[in-house]
Amino acid sequence: MAGLEVNSEIVSIQTSQSELLEQLQREYESKLKALPDKPEETAEAAVRALWFRAAGQQVSAQRAMAGRAPLPELNEVQVQSLRDLFHQRLSGVPLAHLTGRQNFMGLEFLASSAALIPRKETELLAQAAHALLKDRVLPGNPEPKVLDLCCGSGNVSCALATLVPAAIVVGSDISEEAVHLAKQNAVALGCDARVRFVTGDLFAPFDQPPYYQSFDLITCNPPYITSGKLPSMPGEIIEHEPKLAFDGGPLGMGVLWRLLSEVPRFCKPGGWLAFEVGLGQGKGLLQRLSRMPAYAESQGAVDEAGNVRTLTARVKA
Repeated sequence: MAGLEVNSEIVSIQTSQSELLEQLQREYESKLKALPDKPEETAEAAVRALWFRAAGQQVSAQRAMAGRAPLPELNEVQVQSLRDLFHQRLSGVPLAHLTGRQNFMGLEFLASSAALIPRKETELLAQAAHALLKDRVLPGNPEPKVLDLCCGSGNVSCALATLVPAAIVVGSDISEEAVHLAKQNAVALGCDARVRFVTGDLFAPFDQPPYYQSFDLITCNPPYITSGKLPSMPGEIIEHEPKLAFDGGPLGMGVLWRLLSEVPRFCKPGGWLAFEVGLGQGKGLLQRLSRMPAYAESQGAVDEAGNVRTLTARVKA
């Protein structure tokens, strides 16, 4: 009889936790809508990720859904922790800040308010850069040098170093806090021997002869949102992520113009540039690139909605 009582208790605990999971998912769906740039944050994925966090495991929304692994049982203290995390999420705190993780290119990155949370659209940039390295650079260069500007959490830098182990990557960001997080990510992902991060404004840390025309590929995810649009941005972004990461000035083009004008001084002749652009900016910038004498073979990569979000161009030899 004692064994039956224990088994009944286990079933009761499992049932109540299953009910809690369903209840939180329903509440999430009714009270919160994930931002369009975070399609992975479904109600189920978000609640599962918070559940793992309450149990002491830090995983991203995508990792929480992988194989739909059974959720760990929570004790009373952990259930209260889950409820606290859940209400923080409903109040607008980003899921990645609560879990401390964000998945990017299949890799689990540390996430915090120190840098912009890696977005799905930025995977287009990483994919384009990876393709350039693999198909256009590596065949004639066994140790390509990559410069990743506005590196943020180091997501593009570390992804490229992981996907192309032969590459030597240098990342930079104007924010010391972001650079610190990027260094932590490189260590966590095991690519710190091939990635170096420095603090500085765009090309400023590299403005010396050894770096001139030395990089095979330059990537950049610059701030490109106009300053006037910042007050109307969702609170989840403007109140929790660093303004430096998305304020592109009055026209949203300040950093982009500097990038396009300075790249030829630091990229090898015949080398490549790949950078992210905001919604509505792609076609105009592609036309501008096609008219600039320093560039050739410019093209755009589109997201699932058909918007140009990444541009690539070859620096003329």
